[in-house]
Amino acid sequence: MKKFSLTQFFIAVSLLAFNINSYAAQWYHVELIVFEQLDIVTDEQWPQMPEIELASLTPQSISKHIQPTENETLINSVERLNRSARYQVHYHSAWQQPIMRKRSAEYVDIHSDNDMIQGKMRLYKSTYLHAAIDLWLVENTAKVNSWSDISPDGVDIDMPRNPHLNESRRIRSKKLYFFDHPKLGALLKLTPIETPAVVQSSESLETYSLPIEAIPTVAE
Repeated sequence: MKKFSLTQFFIAVSLLAFNINSYAAQWYHVELIVFEQLDIVTDEQWPQMPEIELASLTPQSISKHIQPTENETLINSVERLNRSARYQVHYHSAWQQPIMRKRSAEYVDIHSDNDMIQGKMRLYKSTYLHAAIDLWLVENTAKVNSWSDISPDGVDIDMPRNPHLNESRRIRSKKLYFFDHPKLGALLKLTPIETPAVVQSSESLETYSLPIEAIPTVAE
């Protein structure tokens, strides 16, 4: 009788467990608005804005980790913001995703069509749901100065400075949350949904079974 190695066994079991966990995770309709606050006058010094790396997922991605969908829950909020002279909406998008444990959760890329909003957001679950928002309002693309890119302390300062909304907080589903900043704000709402049918179909096609026969670990 031939035997397969413990390594092969644990790989197969791990793949099966990953598939079950991703399938069992609760899916949500996620909707996000990001807007500029126009009537704010401040002497606050904005941080240096690094090169923004694209996140692994986008609201338009199609996979078992994320699905595109239509904006639907915050349309009235967008209309109210746009009617006000105090605000300008730069970004409004929605998507569907399962919310995983923190170590498995991936970032979603947030990028407005006018390039004014750039960044990412990650949703994850521990005891409670959490949202981590990391967004930039791109007001300035010019270098800080034209004569030196190194400060006396050896810090690179040859980078544009822009308002930065970087906040993580505990959230609950079906509630509207406001993330505040002197120059920009974000509205976020999560609504539980059924696992999309297209994801259920793809999951049912994936099977991870133990090998019928493998290279024996000992000669018999």
